[in-house]
Amino acid sequence: MKKVLAILVAGFACLSMAGCGSLAGRHNIDSGFSYIDSHEYQNALESFDAALENGEDQCLIHRGKGIALLRSGEYGQAADELLLSLSCDEGIVDDMDFDTNYYLAEAYLGLSEYNKAKEVYDAILALRSKDSNAYYLRGIAELASGNHDGGYSDFTKAIALNARDYSMIIMIYKALDEYGYSDEATGILQTAMSGGSDFMTNFEKGQISFYLGNNAEAQSYLEAARNERDQEKEPVVIMLGQTGEKQGDYNYAISVYRNYLSENPDSALVYNQLGMCQIRQGDYQSAVSSFESGIALDNKEMNQALMLNQITAYEYMGEFQVAAGMMEDYLATYPEDKDAIRENIFLSTR
Repeated sequence: MKKVLAILVAGFACLSMAGCGSLAGRHNIDSGFSYIDSHEYQNALESFDAALENGEDQCLIHRGKGIALLRSGEYGQAADELLLSLSCDEGIVDDMDFDTNYYLAEAYLGLSEYNKAKEVYDAILALRSKDSNAYYLRGIAELASGNHDGGYSDFTKAIALNARDYSMIIMIYKALDEYGYSDEATGILQTAMSGGSDFMTNFEKGQISFYLGNNAEAQSYLEAARNERDQEKEPVVIMLGQTGEKQGDYNYAISVYRNYLSENPDSALVYNQLGMCQIRQGDYQSAVSSFESGIALDNKEMNQALMLNQITAYEYMGEFQVAAGMMEDYLATYPEDKDAIRENIFLSTR
């Protein structure tokens, strides 16, 4: 812990990226972070390499490379770059230092180096003792390392610090459930529902009811939320559709998604969910059309999933040559997807 805390305290003194410049400027750095935003990680790495050659700010270069490598699944290299970013300068600890440490801990989790991840969260909590997110994430690391009691203790602290953060409570539920502690997971949701129903929105009640298995109740709350003027509709529609999917009622789910898209045709996420339902119904041609409509929106966060799901739909149709051609285009854009590389080998033999 002392080593990580020393790195954290010695972090570079930049309150924002705008404050971390160099005489050489940061044109390539800005390009690199733009590529990260659009999930083009190889292009991002090339931009950061160009920034290094151009003498731009090394702290930001190593931070950017670390994030791009992390998102590419290269956890070891990511950790090395993020440590370089934290140690490249001295100054007061600021928000970006904490943010970089969160990425570092995520890299350690990806490497299954849970003790190192916990050391990073320990260091963060030593300076920010009321950081509920750090307690939650340290709880994840504890669970992953087999320390149930430590994980549950951290989850309890996280909830105590922010009892109305129902999104975090749901994430804690999912973590406990994933590691086999279903009764405890359900208990946390039931406590949240009984203790906070006066404060919850209909959407939050709908979410918790969904995960508690109260499907009819979830639909009632979600339908109410869908009709509320100030409620963001897309996440409500996704979960409302999932209440149908959960019961195998894909006709209901498809109806929910199509009704939403008739008024909001710019939702790549809903097009993707619609396509997946159509695949489960065996309506592969309609699924292809849904994925195509989503891809046409050029949503950088959804393009990868949409392209891959469209390839899957063509495979189910038996259109292996079409799928193979699309896979080549996909891998040209997302070369870091190792699962897709293996799938491409399969397609090449068909």
